[in-house]
Parts: sequence; structure tokens; C-alpha cells
Amino acid sequence: MSRAAPTLLGAVARRALGLRNCSTIAVHTPRDGSVIGEIPDASAADVDAAVDAGVACLGSSWSSPSSVAARCAVLETLGASLRANLEELAKLETLDCGKPLAESRIDIETCAALCEFYAEVAPEKLRDEPIDAARLEPPYGARVVAAPAGLVGAVSPWNYPLMQAVAKVAPALAAGCATVLKPSPLASLTCVRLGELAADAGAPAGALTVVTGGPPGGRAGRGAERLVTHPRLDLLSFTGSGRAGRQLLRASAEALRPTTLELGGKGAAIVFDDADVAAAVDWACVGIFACAGQVCSATSRLLVHESIHDDVVAALLAAAADIRTGDPLADGTTMGPLVSAGQRDRVLAALADARADGCDVLLGGGAADVDASLAGGYYVEPTVLAAPRASRAWRDEIFGPVLAVSTFSTEAEAIAAANESEYGLAHAVFSADGARAERVGAALDAGTVWLNCSQVLWPATPFGGWKRSGWGKEFGAEGIDEFVRRKTVTTAPPGFSTQSYS
Repeated sequence: MSRAAPTLLGAVARRALGLRNCSTIAVHTPRDGSVIGEIPDASAADVDAAVDAGVACLGSSWSSPSSVAARCAVLETLGASLRANLEELAKLETLDCGKPLAESRIDIETCAALCEFYAEVAPEKLRDEPIDAARLEPPYGARVVAAPAGLVGAVSPWNYPLMQAVAKVAPALAAGCATVLKPSPLASLTCVRLGELAADAGAPAGALTVVTGGPPGGRAGRGAERLVTHPRLDLLSFTGSGRAGRQLLRASAEALRPTTLELGGKGAAIVFDDADVAAAVDWACVGIFACAGQVCSATSRLLVHESIHDDVVAALLAAAADIRTGDPLADGTTMGPLVSAGQRDRVLAALADARADGCDVLLGGGAADVDASLAGGYYVEPTVLAAPRASRAWRDEIFGPVLAVSTFSTEAEAIAAANESEYGLAHAVFSADGARAERVGAALDAGTVWLNCSQVLWPATPFGGWKRSGWGKEFGAEGIDEFVRRKTVTTAPPGFSTQSYS
């Protein structure tokens, strides 16, 4: 892909949104820090226009119960289009957010599978559900009817730019909603292409509008702030940091608007003394070094039974030392840069705090040494810390390739240590004893628990957090429920009356 492609894409986005005179935001690639293009910085007026288009779409046949099959056909076509354009989208994703090309390809495949999944499950999830007549009094009948939630504001993050957007857009399209999608300014390019591909797949005007620009809580009067406070918005779906989530929730509280939040995490991977060490270490690396650790579900805390601690740490350090950090477009790279200079600096500051808190740096701990041609990029070494449980590195989400390791002696201690976090997104358990793995998994406070694996997710498996990791589900058949309102319809025969007042 030429470096001109994202610049051209920014121009296409501006035309698609009718933004001919708006300001722009430079797009820096994390690969080497260079500017590869620009995106429009939408204004409040631009968002108003997008909202108007969405409202008009909701008044069309798009949202009708009779249009479920047509909406599913759009999703099937969109899924096929994502597969057909996989290489283009994967390269664009890698340039924009820095993850290795192999990871980006998996993400785009997942996006296509999500579209196909919701096209498959929507007819079942959206059908009328009659109430058992035996539970009613004659001559009444009753049924529950599904209706679109209405106009959706979707705010998506930069770590999985297209996948997190599609996780919102696909079920919203299936449900018959209209969506205004606001991707992160740090990684918007594939989301702009999503809007184009959705239109090409047959989505009508206003069903999906992509509005780029600064983040919520940024400059006053800009598009993001207008979107999350817009009085005509029926539902807000947000994935991002806890700090931003609190800001958005305050706006939703003022409007009494339903809001789904997928926020941070500080997952634990618990390795018992009977676990397969090699397998557990490999999953531990997946759990913290994929996407350079910029994963809300990352198992960034490793709890190892004291009897095998030395063996696990030795294997872990060997595996982490073999990680190839560098050009995310190059074959063989297994960890790319962080998304921005700011994110890199936050991770390095967290590592300085870790040292001050008494953590021992077992591996890494600083900026990564990469090829001179990438010197402007945002690279951090894969890092392993021996971390006291009172340290910030153990307690706080770092959102980078930093694994904190501690030991435990009993099952009860492992469960308590995992659950002491304010977050509850995802944990993992490794044990050859299936009964123990199930028992511990059941005791962990998290929306997702992996047993003898980590970070695996399919379109059919719902994902969402407990505690301060948010609420609401994405993926799975449950994912469409967030975009559906249920209406009870009770019937009586024509002319029937209880004659209460006659």
C-alpha cells in the first residue's frame, strides 16, 4: 500500500460526509511516526447532519419488521466484501494502529464473520414471541415484539479499530437501527472504509454514517462532544477507557439514555502446580503481548503457584526474549509499536512507577531497539516484572506489553488475588485438574473466564465486563439484544369488553 492511500481515503471520507471546509487531523503511523494522511475533524453541525440522516433512515422501511431479510442480505454482502478486501484493510489497519499484519488479518476475518453471524441469528432474535395462552386469561392473547432501539451513537477505540466498530455496527444494522459511528482519531481509516463498503452492500443513507475527528471531551463544539450529548440519540455504545466512560455516562444520565460500556481490565492468569508449563507460558504471552498489550481483556497479571514459579518464569523469559519487535508490515514481526507517542510515554512512565514501587524488571523495561528506519515509531520492549501486589503495576491497567508476576500457595489465595482488582473483564485458569479449573473459574469475578487458554473469542461467544469493566454485551446472540427494544402486545377479540362500566 502506498503512503498516498490513507491521504486519498481522508479525502473520500470528507466527500462522503459532505465535509468540504472542515479542519483536519493528521494521521501518524505508529510504524515510524510519519504523517500518512489526514481525517476530517467533524464539527457539531456535521454530527447534526449525520443524526438527521439517521432519523430519516429510521422513518423508512429499513427499520420495519418486514425488512429483516433485506437487512441480513446487506450484512451478508458486507461480510463478503470485507473478505474480498482483506489485504487492503489489514495493511491499512496495521499502518494506522501498529499491530502486526498477521494480527490485522485475523481481525478483518473476525469482522467478516461477525457480519455473517448476525445475518444468521437476526431472524430468530427478532421474531415475535407469543406468551403461552395457559398463562393468560381467556379470551386474551399476548406476544412480545422486537423493535429497533433507534438512533445509536457508537464510539469505538483504537486498539481493534475495525473489529470493535463492527461488533457494534453489525448487530445494530441487523436490528434495524441507524448508527452514527465515531472511531478514535488515532485509528479511523478502516472505519471510514467500513462506511463505504456498507453503502456499497446496500445499506441505505443514514443507516451507518462514519464521523471522524477528535475524542469525546476534546475541543468544545466539535463533533464527538455533540454526538455523545445529542438529544436525539436513543442509545450510546462505547468502548474505551474508564475515564472517558465516566464522562459519557454523565452525559447519558442527564438524558436518561441507555448506555453500554466496555471499559478497562486487569485480568489475571492463574497457573496451578499441575499445569502444562509450556502451554501456560505460551498462553500467557498471547494474553499480554498480542496487540503490544493494548487489549482490555489482557491477562496482565500472572499468578503462579509457588512450587513451579522458577520453572514458569524461566520459560516465560525465554519465550518473551524471542518476540520479534519491529516493523508491523514485515513478515515475522510478532509485536509492533504502540499506537501513539502519548501511549508509549504513558507505558514508560508506568514502568518508572513500577521500579519506584519495588518491582524487579526481569526482562525489558524500556523503549525497544528497532531498525533505524523505524526510529520515529512508538516501540516498547516486551516487559516482565516481579511485582508486589501493592504496586501500581499489579493494580493499575497499563495498556502495554507489561506482565506483572506474583506467586500464590493455595487455591483460595489465587482466587482472592485475582478478584481483588476493581476490574472484572476476563481471567484465565491453567490446570490439568478439570474440576479445579471449573471451580476456580466459577469463583472469579469476570464476564469472561478462559480455562487452559486465553484471549479466544468467536462471534457466537458474548463478551462484556463486570465491576468497573463496564456492562452490556458484544458478540454472541446477546450482542443484538443491546440494539433491540421489546414491546408487549396484548390482544382481545373485536367487540369484547369486561363491561366494567356498562
